[in-house]
Amino acid sequence: MKQGKEDVLCAINVWSSLLEETFGSRLEYAYAKGSAVKNWNSPVDYVPVISDLDIHVMMTDSKSLFPENKIGFNLAVNVSKKYEDRFREIREEYLHIPRPQVVHINPVLENPSFILPQVSDVHIMIGSPKDGPILPTEKIRLVDRKQIENLSEYLMDLPRQVFDRVGLDFWTLLRRMNWRVSPTPIRLLTQNHSNPIEVWQWNRTQIIKSLIDHNHTNIADSYRKFYDVGWELFLSAFTDYEMLREIIIHGQSVLQRCLDEITNYRI
Repeated sequence: MKQGKEDVLCAINVWSSLLEETFGSRLEYAYAKGSAVKNWNSPVDYVPVISDLDIHVMMTDSKSLFPENKIGFNLAVNVSKKYEDRFREIREEYLHIPRPQVVHINPVLENPSFILPQVSDVHIMIGSPKDGPILPTEKIRLVDRKQIENLSEYLMDLPRQVFDRVGLDFWTLLRRMNWRVSPTPIRLLTQNHSNPIEVWQWNRTQIIKSLIDHNHTNIADSYRKFYDVGWELFLSAFTDYEMLREIIIHGQSVLQRCLDEITNYRI
């Protein structure tokens, strides 16, 4: 975990330079958020390659990050290559190369499910981001509840996605599932916590503890196993295909149980 944290900090520094070089004065600010920059109290709090390095960028205009042509494509590919090359040059003894997930904020500001974070909850990389609006407690709960309810269609279609998959096909399924598994228990816990914003600040160790405290032991168990198996997968260099099936099973359990439980909460 110590090596992993050093890898993350190195990746953030590399991306800070790359973003400034690539976008120049178009870039208003950038920050890193999520599990990669929270405190890590146990192995579930961050799993190399499974966990994202979430980077959000705000531009001074509403244009696409890159020109929508061959030049833009080549530029984007070159940025990804520069990231890997520079990271390897700086961190010769790395445990992993953090997997970035860069989000262009401008186009998603009008999405009601997107909430700008408080500056105190992020790692500022470039510029001076402003605090997002503090939404009323009931509004946060409503958004979170809706996000869980929206899992229904995905879960109903999951058997079709799984039954004819083999080997590394399951990596694609894991990528589609991972971003759903990570926040869903948080969304469940906000439904009866007095301060939903505080819940979103917790790492997974605290989330699991709170799930157990609220008698969601089965969800806590599946959530922990999802990330424990993630570590095993990483340490096997993602060569154990049976573990890929197992992590999908635990992820499905987390999502289905949270969907079932949300019906017990009143808005």
